Amino acid sequence: MSICKVETENKIAIVTIDRPPANATNRAAYNDIRDTFYALDRRDDIKAVILTGAGKIFMAGNELGEFKYFMTPAECTEYYDTIRNAYLAVKNCRLPVIGAINGAAAGAGLAFAGCCDVLVAVEHAKFMLSEIKVGIIGADGFASLLVPEKVLRYMAFSGNPITAEEIAAWGGILKVVPRGELLAEAKKIAGEFTQNARRSLILWKECLNKNYEHNLAEKFANNLQSTIDYQPYHDFREASAAFSEKRSPEYDEK
Repeated sequence: MSICKVETENKIAIVTIDRPPANATNRAAYNDIRDTFYALDRRDDIKAVILTGAGKIFMAGNELGEFKYFMTPAECTEYYDTIRNAYLAVKNCRLPVIGAINGAAAGAGLAFAGCCDVLVAVEHAKFMLSEIKVGIIGADGFASLLVPEKVLRYMAFSGNPITAEEIAAWGGILKVVPRGELLAEAKKIAGEFTQNARRSLILWKECLNKNYEHNLAEKFANNLQSTIDYQPYHDFREASAAFSEKRSPEYDEK
């Protein structure tokens, strides 16, 4: 069953991630997001895409049960490929993608937000690069599309959240609105885009992605290698175990 609900109106495709209770990601979810955006690329009846989440959370990051796939180099490499393909399907979508961030965006959720071209978010929405809390190294390349480098480093080293209002002040979010106005604001922006020729939108998107190069694929490969380098250590497994068991981790600090 697809977790991506797709509706179309006024040449705008609205993709809603609907995986209760918190829109957490797993292998099937990544593949479904990838396939949904691949399908949108093949359509000729739309000019813009809105990506949002069902409920009060945008995306809560990786499902705890999926941490087992990070435990060996072979499994980790395969799983990172799955994640990367989903991220890049959104980032490289031929049409403008507006992220309507309806609540917390953690880990993978933060990365998917970073993959969107423009963001609107509800008031007080929290954004978390929480990987360090679970022993994973990743998503910084996509977070770098939202916040300045020094803020990115704070998020990576602490795993602590920052708010939509803070990101908006740094220029990473276009507008912060009350919850009841989120989708209307996203549609308004999409409507501004759809007034222009579809071919021009496609060519602008291609040009912008080329000119504003962040070496995302290389950064993602660095994330994978750093996670593999971390695997032999006790602290790698302890981080995810403690997070899953809702206890404080006991690191050996070696």
